[in-house]
Amino acid sequence: MLAVAIGLIAGAANAQTTVGAVVGVSDQSAGANDLPYLGLPFGGTKIAAIGLIDRDWRRRLAIGGEVSTAGQISGEQSQRNGTSTNAFVSRHRDTVFSATAKFGVTVGRVRASAVGGAGGALRRTSREGTTASIFPPASRAPFSDTLTNFVFAYSIGADVRFALTDRLAILAIGRRHRLKDDDRLASGVVARGVSSTIYRAGVGAQWRF
Repeated sequence: MLAVAIGLIAGAANAQTTVGAVVGVSDQSAGANDLPYLGLPFGGTKIAAIGLIDRDWRRRLAIGGEVSTAGQISGEQSQRNGTSTNAFVSRHRDTVFSATAKFGVTVGRVRASAVGGAGGALRRTSREGTTASIFPPASRAPFSDTLTNFVFAYSIGADVRFALTDRLAILAIGRRHRLKDDDRLASGVVARGVSSTIYRAGVGAQWRF
């Protein structure tokens, strides 16, 4: 037991921390169609940004955290409830926060790592348009709404790091984020019409200290 404790202390003393950031693309497909309640679904491809921090835990294992976000995707939609119909443009963004574990193999200056993570995602959708009563007289009025919630999410992916110096490296990463709300409200109807699966990839830099 003493030897194990000494080994853990020595490993912690020699452990190093890295921080990194990448810029790339985010792809999110259209979700389910739920006419006449909500339609049409929408998706899109936008610029993505991912920031991360890792701490060496073992020779091949690192633990850390990351945040992944992207520009807003948008689409024209309509919605019907019991007394009115709404027509609007939806603008949506998912920001994912993950605790990660990375198992890596190093060959020369290159280190490749398989990545798994879990955490949560902040989903925010803003809607701007018009609303009209289904009962006469038919007239339209401005409509505005925001739907925000935080859901469980998990991520899988890979990192490839090419060391330029002992501290600086080029970093390429890819992620698949899965949000566990299935884009449904508690009632079972579609919440947004946006997929709960997100693919993001990018290239950037990593600094070790």
